[in-house]
Amino acid sequence: MFTKIDKLVSKAFVPTFFLTFFVVLFILFTVFISQYLEDLVGKDLGWDIYARVFFYFALTLTPMTFPLATLLAALMAFGNLGEHSELTAIKGSGVSLLRILFPISFFAVVISIMAFLINNYVVPEANLRAYSLIYDIKQKKPALEFKEGGFYNDLPNHRIRIEKKDRDGGNGIYGVMIYDHSSKLGNKDLIIADTGKMYTILDNNYLVMELQTGARFSEPSTDNTYKREFVRDNFTKAKFVFSLEALGMNRTPEELFKSHRVMMTVSELKTTADSLLKESSKQLVNVPFASKSYYDYQFSNTVFTPDTLRKIGLDTLPTRYADFKKVINPEDMAMYLDKAINKTRNLKNLVVSSRERMDMMEKDERTYRLAMFQKITFSVACFIMFLIGAPLGAIIKKGGFGLPVLISIIFFILFYVLTITGEKYAKEEVTGVPEGAWMANFILCLFGLFFLRQARNDSRLFDADVYYIFFQNLKQKYLKTRKSV
Repeated sequence: MFTKIDKLVSKAFVPTFFLTFFVVLFILFTVFISQYLEDLVGKDLGWDIYARVFFYFALTLTPMTFPLATLLAALMAFGNLGEHSELTAIKGSGVSLLRILFPISFFAVVISIMAFLINNYVVPEANLRAYSLIYDIKQKKPALEFKEGGFYNDLPNHRIRIEKKDRDGGNGIYGVMIYDHSSKLGNKDLIIADTGKMYTILDNNYLVMELQTGARFSEPSTDNTYKREFVRDNFTKAKFVFSLEALGMNRTPEELFKSHRVMMTVSELKTTADSLLKESSKQLVNVPFASKSYYDYQFSNTVFTPDTLRKIGLDTLPTRYADFKKVINPEDMAMYLDKAINKTRNLKNLVVSSRERMDMMEKDERTYRLAMFQKITFSVACFIMFLIGAPLGAIIKKGGFGLPVLISIIFFILFYVLTITGEKYAKEEVTGVPEGAWMANFILCLFGLFFLRQARNDSRLFDADVYYIFFQNLKQKYLKTRKSV
């Protein structure tokens, strides 16, 4: 059963966690989505597409959001309790710091489990939908927009130039020039008109241009190189319809993206890593068998004893190169040497290419196994961030978004740098994959245990007065030593 102290501490942490979670998620999302602004802006996508993109990418950022939100919430919650002397009053009543941390540690474990479930089951699906959708958006051309005096080139087989458009938002156009390249013969079909109007039909799937007072110039294809004909057709009114299908967004099947590791669960990552390891081992075994075709007399089951050589007539063959030159035709010798060189070169290429394939498969195996471990380590990092934030908040005794935010950023950057370093070491085989994946958590856990020890001893680790008195005492000792000398 939760006591009043547990309820007080929980009330200080839980609302703060939800607040910091959404604040951190918003900040990370803003930084992340800025990479795709050029692909999203100016394509007339519609609010439903934007909402889906933002929702999916927000889900993909939750693994990074949970640890930082837990750290910041723990810092703020215990900083507020310490700032208002509530933490001191609780300790004065005989309750130990570990007992005060118990309800928050329970929430930290729940957050870690929730982070793992989301990271393992929700995030892969969100990554699949987000990146497949952003790929299709990148393929979509910008929305239909004609600039005055310039050519519009995004309609297939057509180049359109409009000299002037209505300023009041109307659909009138003036000085129209259309090059039709449907015949793939260059600029041999041209349409010009003085005025007209432009609009779209059938849910913006087709562009209609109703032109007035114009002409169409064309050059029919002919086999006669020396005789070229030009045709001019004048018109008072003419209507031209252009399909806008090329400007639309066609959805790519999501199955094409499922092979990437960010779209996989822990079990799928493990299966893929094991398959790559088996394939690499199989490649190593197959190299000796594949190399047999490059040898003429090796890998035979026959035991070549003197009697066997005598029976097949090989006992009379020369044993030195100088003797070979005496009994073998020079042209044949050159042919044998070229054959041996070619087979040696091919054998070398076989070994080198096999080694490169094995290295690539082993690197991919480490990458997939690292991604598998990181789904667990990012979840455990939530509890470690609590282990850092709660004691640290009890030590500094400062609430709000000021100092806690600064400390959170410092430890988050440290966590990020250590994670990238461990990942690099694991990929380059400096360390094993588990060691590289857990390196950041292990180092930060040491920080957490140190701060927990300091908080239990009511350390004044961040009080400026402590350091001021320390340096004053050090200064006095130095002056006394100097006087005695």
